[in-house]
Amino acid sequence: MSEQTIAAVWRRRLGWSIAADRLKATIGRARLSALAMSAAGAVLATAAATVLTEVPQWRTASAMAGAMLVAAATFVATRFVTTSALRAWTRARSVSEAIKGEIFMFRAGAEPYSGPGAVGVLQQQVRVIEEAALDLERYVAGVDVNREDRPVPPSLSPKAYIEKRVMQQIEGYYRPNARLYARWLSIFRFAELVFGLVATLLGAVAAYISGTTPAGDTAVAAWVAVFTTLGAAMAAHVAATRYDFLVVSYYATARHLEDLVGRWRADGEPTASSQWTAFVKACEDAISIENESWLAKWAEKDPGQ
Repeated sequence: MSEQTIAAVWRRRLGWSIAADRLKATIGRARLSALAMSAAGAVLATAAATVLTEVPQWRTASAMAGAMLVAAATFVATRFVTTSALRAWTRARSVSEAIKGEIFMFRAGAEPYSGPGAVGVLQQQVRVIEEAALDLERYVAGVDVNREDRPVPPSLSPKAYIEKRVMQQIEGYYRPNARLYARWLSIFRFAELVFGLVATLLGAVAAYISGTTPAGDTAVAAWVAVFTTLGAAMAAHVAATRYDFLVVSYYATARHLEDLVGRWRADGEPTASSQWTAFVKACEDAISIENESWLAKWAEKDPGQ
């Protein structure tokens, strides 16, 4: 019966995790779509006012398409990238990670899960966690967890806990995601640099043209504004996605967990109840603190709004 209860708790945790993933994916797609549409709209509108002035049919189509894309970008951003959407995602993720932490402490046999009433304590802890997010259960209701192939963690020996929980977090989550976000950060920073450089060069061309043919730099100046705007959009996207914070936070947490494991091994890998509980709690606290700092960062006002 206890295994069935634990399996039910695990399925509830999966529901929160999948709901959080879906909310995050919606926000991410909306951000990238709004960025792409606003950029394309600015380019098309400027093209209609400059290079396509002598081709009326193309000028009209380009101007209309540009206006429509800019309007669509604004709609998508205001509809899907909202403070309430960000809060829903981060709170759902918080619930999922909190339940996951309790389950791993239970499976590792750490306090308060070392006694005969451990299953009841786990149920109570999960109930408290979920009661703080009852308003988000509508996102979990549509999740079919039976289609997920993520088995319930088994009972864990000290070495198994380190391998399946701590090292999995380090090598399977924190470091890979830090590398991923570092790559995205580099891509957007490079794009921002390129747009800024192009805007600077076009500004120099506009200045030269205005010095030789008065009032002849209008078209070039318009493109200066476009590339300046694109560079600013890249910078705003980086700020909104908080890639720089995530890279630093994930690497720092990975190092902290490695240090905890290193100290535990240096102390002779103690498994006495009090020492083992202290170690497991330190690891779970490190993961929890990273989650809390991550959630607090996302709770800040979105620079893109």
